[in-house]
Amino acid sequence: MMDEEKFTESLGTQINLVARSMRTALERELAIHGVTPSQWMLLMALGQKDHQGQTGLGRMVNLDNATITRCLDKLQDMELIVRRQDKDDRRAQKVSLTPKGHRAYSEWNAIGKKINDNAAGKLSQHERKILLDSLGVIIQNLNQVYPD
Repeated sequence: MMDEEKFTESLGTQINLVARSMRTALERELAIHGVTPSQWMLLMALGQKDHQGQTGLGRMVNLDNATITRCLDKLQDMELIVRRQDKDDRRAQKVSLTPKGHRAYSEWNAIGKKINDNAAGKLSQHERKILLDSLGVIIQNLNQVYPD
């Protein structure tokens, strides 16, 4: 008989449960700001590296083009970002934070930190680093076996 993996001990199951719990917490925290986790992720990515092309931004946050376009439209309506034609490629647009976007980044980044700190709870800094490093290895492994 094959060695069966228990559902509750499955790496994929546990990662999925953590991701769902964290997304639910993020949705609750962001509701008062009128933004979604996807919009939040884009703003966080721009806060880390401003003035990005939409394609690079999509790769960074792993969202499809249609979702990115809708999210950026909303962030632009909220006056948090601006899109300008790329001077090197007239078909592409560069996305940048506005001053209001920079302020939102600081405020919303604190929300993400709070959720991460709550999720890490009693993990030591060393355990947290090991977890993050291990998750990075898992992502690399999967990207090698199942490339885009």
